[in-house]
Amino acid sequence: MIDSLFYLGSCLVALGGGGPCSPAEAPASLTIATSRGESVVPVLNHFGHPAIAAPHLGSALPVTFSFESGGWVTVAFAGEPFRFLLDAPLMEHRDRMMHLVGGAYTSGDTLYVPLQWLSEVIPSVFSEGYSYDPVAARFEEVGTVPVITTVSSSAALSNPVPAPSSGQPRPAVPEPNEFGLRFPHTVAIDPGHGGVDRGNPGLYLPRGVSEKHITLAIGLELKRALERRNINVIMTRTTDRRVDLSDRSTLCVGDCELFVSVHLDALPEGPGYTRASGIHTYIWGGSQSANARRVAAMANQALQYEVAQNTQNDEELAFIMRDLQMNEHQRESSVLATVVQHMAASVHPGNDRGVEQANYAVLRTARRPAILIETGFASNQRDARFLISTQGQRSLAEAIAEGIVEYLRVYESKLSTP
Repeated sequence: MIDSLFYLGSCLVALGGGGPCSPAEAPASLTIATSRGESVVPVLNHFGHPAIAAPHLGSALPVTFSFESGGWVTVAFAGEPFRFLLDAPLMEHRDRMMHLVGGAYTSGDTLYVPLQWLSEVIPSVFSEGYSYDPVAARFEEVGTVPVITTVSSSAALSNPVPAPSSGQPRPAVPEPNEFGLRFPHTVAIDPGHGGVDRGNPGLYLPRGVSEKHITLAIGLELKRALERRNINVIMTRTTDRRVDLSDRSTLCVGDCELFVSVHLDALPEGPGYTRASGIHTYIWGGSQSANARRVAAMANQALQYEVAQNTQNDEELAFIMRDLQMNEHQRESSVLATVVQHMAASVHPGNDRGVEQANYAVLRTARRPAILIETGFASNQRDARFLISTQGQRSLAEAIAEGIVEYLRVYESKLSTP
């Protein structure tokens, strides 16, 4: 379970609640005092928030780190794990998703972690062992005897981030609108299936209603929700018609920044199949669970309605798949999926089924960060009742829209930082 609120220092932060509070003025350096002596390490402030190189921390504190798939890195302090989503102000600790002022990032081969983690999170978790004095910029282990050793700003670093020139004027950044966005954005919405491709029929959907009808209804509600937030929307379909899977995500090009596909899950008849419920968000990737393979196979059945591709096209798609494996869009997709899943699960009556990778045909040809949302189970009575209701469709669309806006705020913070 992910908590939507948490307390960090003087900040009460909610995902989707207007962004984190402003940090205090960052120090140029930080003193780390332990029983082994004192070290002075540089603090960087090149991406809008203060950060410290992880190798510097590892030389003075019980800090280790390891990179994971999907753009995550685990930083352990005295064996206690903290998971950061790289390039996003998100951190997971003990099943809580926390929104920081700024996140972890890499430059060259070096990992940088936010000062806020060391100055606020660690003293909170290890309250009897460590403290932080913001006036003196001093992180201290209880009962230390000072012996000063200074760590050079260039020590143990490769390709450090260059400091911005103080003589260069900062470019003007537009004021945020009422939704916290500074720039225009365009999002593509893809209501799954359509026309002859009905999708799954659903045990608990009304007679004559199938997946294609539910996805279109939610997609249109999402369109209206985003447009109310001044976001431009491209729809792959607005009526009951079939669009080839290979043509859907390719509509998101040019100014289009995100691709969001909407689907409805269902389990085949079997023991306990009506009990499965909840919302699930997928990104394209090779690390797939058995469930991810199941839902991808079900969604990819729409390929039977499409004209066979020639060998050249097959080779081009294979190239795109290989390229996407190393593309930055997968990391951005993970950030988008994490925030959208959190927001959508908060209004859904079923389970929060999390974020996974899957081999969806509609995702593997995407040219932009892309997610696919399985909005619930048509084989579950409670999910189906929620998804066929106007109120359920509207509340889910509003939550997804809020998740998209939250992602775009994070995205803009990178663009607007010189």
